[in-house]
Amino acid sequence: MMGKITKGGSFGGCVDYVTRRKKDNPDGSPCKEWRLIDYKDVSTIEGRSGIIASFEDNLALNPDLKNPVGHISLNFHANDKDKVDDRIMVEIAQKYMKKMGIVDTPYIIVRHLDKDYPHCHIVFSRIDNHAETISDKNDFSRNRAVCLDLTKEYGLHISEDKRQTNVNKLRGTEKIRYEIFNAVDSVWKDKSVHTFEQFETRLKAAGVGIEYKYKRGTGELQGLWYTRKGKRFAASKIDRRFSLGNISKHLANNKPLHPQSQWMYADGSIVPIASYKGVRFTTQQINDYVAGKAVRVDGCQGAMPTVWIQFNPQRMTPGVYSSNPDLDGQTASQSQNYGTRLSQVPSSGASQTQEGFANGGALPDDFKLWLSRHPGLTIEEALHRYREEQKAKRRRQGPKLH
Repeated sequence: MMGKITKGGSFGGCVDYVTRRKKDNPDGSPCKEWRLIDYKDVSTIEGRSGIIASFEDNLALNPDLKNPVGHISLNFHANDKDKVDDRIMVEIAQKYMKKMGIVDTPYIIVRHLDKDYPHCHIVFSRIDNHAETISDKNDFSRNRAVCLDLTKEYGLHISEDKRQTNVNKLRGTEKIRYEIFNAVDSVWKDKSVHTFEQFETRLKAAGVGIEYKYKRGTGELQGLWYTRKGKRFAASKIDRRFSLGNISKHLANNKPLHPQSQWMYADGSIVPIASYKGVRFTTQQINDYVAGKAVRVDGCQGAMPTVWIQFNPQRMTPGVYSSNPDLDGQTASQSQNYGTRLSQVPSSGASQTQEGFANGGALPDDFKLWLSRHPGLTIEEALHRYREEQKAKRRRQGPKLH
């Protein structure tokens, strides 16, 4: 048994997905690819709308929580098809949730019937019935341990370890796939490898290449493929450990982050940045940023198409400027967290929401004039100071009389 964890922000989208809304029959009745096998603290009388509304009742207890939707798929081996009926699947899923700390919260368990192996989907609220947040700390490592424990407890099939496979007995595509696994696994176990550049270099020396997958339109890094001898495999087809997200976390653990900053390593070196507001950095830009230089970024989405980004060692965060701080002789100031995306490269984990203008709105003309009179400030500091001055001005003017 294996568990796959995802999180999201839309209960409606998640419930529609697990209940196969897109495959509903023409008369509106659900298709036969799924069935609801267990639920708690949700209303099912109104169908999907009632389930979604029940989840959203808990969301109202903590509307500011990012990614309140918990979604876990439990996948069993095809050899266990006759062992795992609905009753056993619910029993295992309930034990899984308890071991993972998913308690006192609304949930549904939906079994899918469209694959040759048994599997189900658990959808739950990460805001429990007491308005507390269900922790996701170390949930990926806990998930692996819990799945292994339950697999052994119920006598389920444990897949053969790929490391024990005799590659010389394989042929064609399957042989290449295992050659890639052995190469990646070897680099994975080397604790001295802590950046994607090192990771790629080691794989290249073993005859394995990497291709990155980017989200269309935004350039956001989504995943990767491994290549060898003209063949290309999605990371999940090699091993779930070797996905983009898992490798990112693994490499970051090899080189720990600074205890006070997610933008700097414990040894004082700078965490590379991959993109800013839809613009992916070139290798040269990444190298310059890591070296502490101001990097010019053109073509940004939003009100400021050109900015400069430079790491501030005092604040231990990146600073975003409207002009070159090296020429202005200014230092970066504390981020005000206005919501623009600054993304770290894969070696340091998931992207971070950090600096910039809220919602990327247009700049008012009077602020543009104010900004031109105050060069060298970070954009977020300039906006903060401008707003404070406007508030002070309104206080001096007093209330409006009607």
